[in-house]
Amino acid sequence: MINAPVYSLKQVQRWVLINILYKIKSTQFSYGFVHSTKNGSPLYKCADKHKRNLFLLKIDLKDFYPSISRKKVYGLFLSIGYNSQVANILTNICTYNGALPQGAVTSAHLANLICRKLDYRIAGYCEKHNISFSRYADDMAFSSDNRNDLKIAYTIIIKIIRDEGFNINDKKTHFMSPKCRKQVLGLTINDNQIKTSKEMKRKVRAIIHKAIATGVYTNNDTIKGYISFIESIEPGYTQKIKEYIKKLCSSSLCIHRDIVDNFNQNKLFEDIPDMIVKEAFEFINTSNEEDFYSDEYNEHLDYIEKHH
Repeated sequence: MINAPVYSLKQVQRWVLINILYKIKSTQFSYGFVHSTKNGSPLYKCADKHKRNLFLLKIDLKDFYPSISRKKVYGLFLSIGYNSQVANILTNICTYNGALPQGAVTSAHLANLICRKLDYRIAGYCEKHNISFSRYADDMAFSSDNRNDLKIAYTIIIKIIRDEGFNINDKKTHFMSPKCRKQVLGLTINDNQIKTSKEMKRKVRAIIHKAIATGVYTNNDTIKGYISFIESIEPGYTQKIKEYIKKLCSSSLCIHRDIVDNFNQNKLFEDIPDMIVKEAFEFINTSNEEDFYSDEYNEHLDYIEKHH
């Protein structure tokens, strides 16, 4: 459940985040919601840590934020030098109903700081057994070329997690062998290459096609967000999408002036040439242009009705 703070509290939390919490670093094993000036997708960096290993173990921490109690938050503020009175005030600002709330701007970084001991304990064990370890908020990943080492590690890791006050989500715990399609944080690892899912890329193309065919471009910001994300994982993807859009621009869609006008006024990328109205004979070799126009127009109307 997301408990978003009111605007005034959110502003105070943001001040605490910038002026206090961001000055304390989380561990190098934590990749999610980390304040950093370094470029590159943290999702990619996390997956990259596991791409060369054969076996993968994924563990999800159950009820991550609610598991971090007010007492732990208070203890953190005490540990960085605040007296009990100030620590209590800061804790009140950052907690709700006795725990970290989902939705507070301070929660993610506070969670990372409170998990430092957890990270170091698990990393200490993993480093001794040549196991790669990463944590992205509540998603933990472990990989190794030795299946048995990973299975033995599972028992130890679970004990450490519970000892630190967390529980695991059994339904989201997975062992993956080389025969499986390995995924870390939704990214697919195949032949040492990291890619976004085919489903996501198929979805982006479908949204773009729908926007052009219907003339409704209200999702342009969403589309740009998807493209930017995929580009951060797969450099060169933006150019591929531009080529896809160019193909749509030269397809039979351009016999409809309304489609052409709407596209030219709402282009996703300014460097894509304008769509130009074309005639039916440029697409078909037929003596009956009227039938083609009629069929094409009706097909366009059917598409619009199905996608509205």
